Amino acid sequence: MSPDSEDEEAPEEVTFQSAKSQAVDTARKVRQAAKREKDLLKEKRKLKQELFTEQKKRKLLDEDILQTVSALPDKPYETSKDEDVAQDKGNALMNDQMKKKPQKRELKPKIRLQENYKVVHLEDYSHKNLQQQKAKEFVQHALYGRIKNRTTANEFLSVASKKGVVKKPAFHFSDQTWGEAEKKKSERFNLLWRDRKKL
Repeated sequence: MSPDSEDEEAPEEVTFQSAKSQAVDTARKVRQAAKREKDLLKEKRKLKQELFTEQKKRKLLDEDILQTVSALPDKPYETSKDEDVAQDKGNALMNDQMKKKPQKRELKPKIRLQENYKVVHLEDYSHKNLQQQKAKEFVQHALYGRIKNRTTANEFLSVASKKGVVKKPAFHFSDQTWGEAEKKKSERFNLLWRDRKKL
């Protein structure tokens, strides 16, 4: 052993109770600090909310209305003790009567609030239509792009009929009666036009 080690003191002996009390104290201090911090944040939030409501009132209301509102008391009128006692007795009597009689449900009319509605610009919704169009184009490109070996039924039958051993016209899946009124109208127009031009 070196002479330095003899000079060093042995570590202090700490009892279990003192260590426990120290740990409890430090934990309590940490909790108190956290609580203080939480309370400060609450207070800041409350002040911010009050400031926000004040600004909103100033923004929305005229000065006359603000003065009348600020003149009104914040709390509803306070009842005297005599009125409170009388009211408590009345409530007790009402409760006794309610217990004796079977209760009937009062149907309250359902009122739909106007808060469910909001005003929007239609220009914002044209952006959604653009997104839908891009999505459709993407699906079309992904399924039937240049690299893909997929195609529509009409194109497939058309190519098959053109490249087959026996050449035949392409199939068209369309209703032949569709557009008859338009065809008649165009024929009539052509006749009238020829008469006017005297062809």
